[in-house]
Amino acid sequence: MLQAKQLGFKVGQNTLLKDVSLSFSQGKVYGLVGHNGSGKSTLLKLLANQQSSSNGEILLHDKPIAKWSSKAFAKQIAYLPQHLPATDSLVGRDLVSFGRYPWHGLLGRLTRQDNEFIDQAMTLTHTEQYANRLVDTLSGGERQRVWLAMLLAQKTHYLLLDEPLSALDIRHQIEVLALIKRLSKELNLGVIIVLHDINMAARFCDHIVAMHSGRMLCEGNVKSIITPDWLKQIYNLDMDVIRHQGGYPVAIPGLAGETV
Repeated sequence: MLQAKQLGFKVGQNTLLKDVSLSFSQGKVYGLVGHNGSGKSTLLKLLANQQSSSNGEILLHDKPIAKWSSKAFAKQIAYLPQHLPATDSLVGRDLVSFGRYPWHGLLGRLTRQDNEFIDQAMTLTHTEQYANRLVDTLSGGERQRVWLAMLLAQKTHYLLLDEPLSALDIRHQIEVLALIKRLSKELNLGVIIVLHDINMAARFCDHIVAMHSGRMLCEGNVKSIITPDWLKQIYNLDMDVIRHQGGYPVAIPGLAGETV
């Protein structure tokens, strides 16, 4: 279990996050949604131990994350930032192999088991054909799948993903999210993902956490959050909600004040 208790974060006099308490279980996909600047990425960075909180605490398996060594923590939680590091001259398999760093060190030799985990991660993400391709020559969707394979090779219990769809077209967004949801169930992974598209969150997430002005506004299953009342509070925008034939809700922005 990954838990945040009365979490807060300040930069100078600016409060970016205040009194956030949440629990995240394995085997579920959690969507962090909200307007720009609502605190989604800040919360994710704190959960990933990329920044230290100003107030409150984060517990991983009932132990404060400050008491975990960096290597031990990286064996439990994998984090993909919004702005990815450069991959100059790296081929796909080399990038995926970096996921084994917490287990043997950056300069350690890959063991047979390491290579088995790398192969498994690339098979799960259907990235075997990119093993010897330069990552920089891949399309956006292909690159994201290789990065995801790297996280899977890390063999953690949680994946934390900050806006992994921002550079993808809609087809690749759907492919990546469908893959993430499938892997969450098959591997019992807890996935926490920052999303801007509320309908993608409704379609692929099990649980929605809505942020507003640095606070958690609401949380719950998709059907309880994707309602006209909550959407109005989250985005300050009137929306209708219809039911897709696939069973998930779809939010449609109202046309108030617009001319057609």
